[in-house]
Amino acid sequence: MASRAGSTGIDASLYRREGQWCTALFDASLGTTAAHEAADELPETVSKILASQQASEADISAIRAALVPASGCPAPVARFVAVNNGEVVVDELIQGLKIQDPDVDCGPFPNLVALARARGGQFPYLVAEASRDGGEVRLYHSSIQEVGDRRGVIGDPEEAHHARKVPGRYDEPKNRSATEEIWRRNADELAKQIDELARENYVKLIVLAGDVKACELVVSQMAPANKAITATLDQHTRTGGADQAVFAAAVAEHVNEVVDRELKELADKIGNRTGNGRSDLAVGFDEVVAALQNAQASTVLVNQFQDDESLVALTSEPWLTGEGSDEHAELVIGSWPAPEVLLRATALTDATIRYVPEGVLPEGVGIAALLRWPTGEARPAE
Repeated sequence: MASRAGSTGIDASLYRREGQWCTALFDASLGTTAAHEAADELPETVSKILASQQASEADISAIRAALVPASGCPAPVARFVAVNNGEVVVDELIQGLKIQDPDVDCGPFPNLVALARARGGQFPYLVAEASRDGGEVRLYHSSIQEVGDRRGVIGDPEEAHHARKVPGRYDEPKNRSATEEIWRRNADELAKQIDELARENYVKLIVLAGDVKACELVVSQMAPANKAITATLDQHTRTGGADQAVFAAAVAEHVNEVVDRELKELADKIGNRTGNGRSDLAVGFDEVVAALQNAQASTVLVNQFQDDESLVALTSEPWLTGEGSDEHAELVIGSWPAPEVLLRATALTDATIRYVPEGVLPEGVGIAALLRWPTGEARPAE
């Protein structure tokens, strides 16, 4: 994975790797004869493009091996692959993205714009299912369908049954206490797994479903911060007759609520800062570039992709400069489309980037940045 835990950005370590990079974004859909034919022709097509861009044999071979269709995924679906020095470093499916022709690129740093755009406001979340004899917790990212991590708690059902079914003593307090202790032990273990995954991945949402009593026990054992972001569904999903489609729709509803809430919060921040003289908000292309040069940008917000602009990438701070600038000539790598250079500088200055819909930024503004400190003030001591 190229995403940082708890971030909608791109991992800066990708840009710090030395050597040549090759990336490919292509249609990975199957299901039609034309799609199968295109998949068969793809390796040769991409290889020719890479060869024309002076890609190494090792990179071409690695890319060819990764040009795999997405079997079992509904169309449209694209695959993004990034290779560095013959090693596949990024390989991700992008659901819902329709690609006509493969987009292939080769250069001294990776072109990750397509991946960053597809991730949008991606955030990690957990789905946990609890029963009295165990449970499971799974890690997801909001723009990726695959499970990122999976952990389970398997209790001993025979132990629980034995505790409940001692002949003639089913209702004895001692027997009930033993049964409940088994349930509490399983719930405690599942709560620990949830807390651990939440802490490691900075999750923003936990969806819990299953047996009502088991869910209550699990929540009672969770860390307070995780209780606050937990939504409990009234669905016993760990039974054979559970409707998984209804369950998936309920989870998606809670995920969408988090996305909508974050976008509203961003819009409110922009609105509030716009009204205070914009000292802690950069508005427009030139101001955002200047903020990135000073490592002042905290979150870069993009509504229009600035494809008609270009910027110069630098080997070290300030990481980028404008076309025609005589400054930092000794650091120049070359000139590229602005979205690629902006994304690289965003990652290398430990900022995040959000590609936002209409309504978040002021009317007529295509790009802005929330700032770490107000313009005109000295950079805070670290």
